[in-house]
Amino acid sequence: MNSKKHDSLPAFARAVAEVSRTLTGFEATQTIKAGPIHVVARVSARRPERLAVEYRTYVNPLLDLEERLTGNAEYTADELVSLSLRFDGQRTWLHDPATGVCVVKPSRSLFEPLPEMSVLGEIEYLWDLPHDHLLRDLGTETIDGRSARRLSLRPKRAQSTHAFKTVRFLAREATVAFDQESLFPIRLSFSPSPFAQLHQLLGPEARVTVDYTDLRLAGDPPPAFEPPEGTRVFREEWVRADELADRLPLPISLAPFDVSGFTSLDGHAVLTACAEHGRSYAATTFVRAREGDAEGPQYVTVRFGNYLSRNMARRRRTIAEAGEELTVADRPARFLDRAILWDDQPEPLDRSDAPRELAWDQEGTFWFLTGVAVKRNDLEDLASRLIRTDNPHP
Repeated sequence: MNSKKHDSLPAFARAVAEVSRTLTGFEATQTIKAGPIHVVARVSARRPERLAVEYRTYVNPLLDLEERLTGNAEYTADELVSLSLRFDGQRTWLHDPATGVCVVKPSRSLFEPLPEMSVLGEIEYLWDLPHDHLLRDLGTETIDGRSARRLSLRPKRAQSTHAFKTVRFLAREATVAFDQESLFPIRLSFSPSPFAQLHQLLGPEARVTVDYTDLRLAGDPPPAFEPPEGTRVFREEWVRADELADRLPLPISLAPFDVSGFTSLDGHAVLTACAEHGRSYAATTFVRAREGDAEGPQYVTVRFGNYLSRNMARRRRTIAEAGEELTVADRPARFLDRAILWDDQPEPLDRSDAPRELAWDQEGTFWFLTGVAVKRNDLEDLASRLIRTDNPHP
């Protein structure tokens, strides 16, 4: 399509919106930059809502900081680069060719690098371009040897209602460069809105850029993803916390949490299971109020299973390297106060907020307790109850 047929700004904007709505798909190398965040991925998008992602570079200090301080990162940057991710409109397939493991998540879980913002393969913001934004023509420039027309976009309002959903604009202004021939948005640059989480994390001068290179517009759609033969497929689902013990192929009981005064935080747990091989792992969080204490409640997250997830394997390694040995209910265990890992941070942190962790193995099941605002002896007492309830000693 030649943009000379759409010399006026309104005509050009309408043409861009029409192309974005009718485009059946594309493949491109996408580069995302925001402050210290730098991610490069090969994306293949097909309508409706099918997206394949292969990360080539994943530099995200926010993810690294989460892993160092809490150990809560489901996947680290290095692990994400090793995965092949496929979203089929309903679920996400995370395939690790090196280990022959595939985790299936029940929603879109592509581990976007920008909090709150889905930018991988995202061009839907153009569908209602003339209606949602105030536009200004910034002329043309050459990008990667191709002529591009640049538009300035500013949302007409902070949020817009479309049918049964309300869209909140997370950018206060943006500049988009469109390929003059295809009308595809090959470069996007925007400043996050003050209420966007990225604005709070990176500061008021934060600027996000998204570039598309090596672009190919849709050809034949790729076949639906099928794990290679021999792959261990783990399916993740949300289950009721009080039904978790019945759903596991493990003889476990979480009754000690109730005995110790803890209740489920939200009534749910995450269960990930490979039915074919009888392997599974799960996680859920409990909370306990402290009477007469103004410091707030206590939280304990329990992770356990007869298979080590990526997160559990990292926790086990960290606790083995930095933790201390102890015995809980006659069983070898290891304890780690993550405060000792916080000393090398550039800014001082309140060490009282550091998680405390306790780990042990029991009859082929791996257990991890992570407490926040929980004293060590309380964590050991809870572990002792779990050990004796699950496998009572003669």
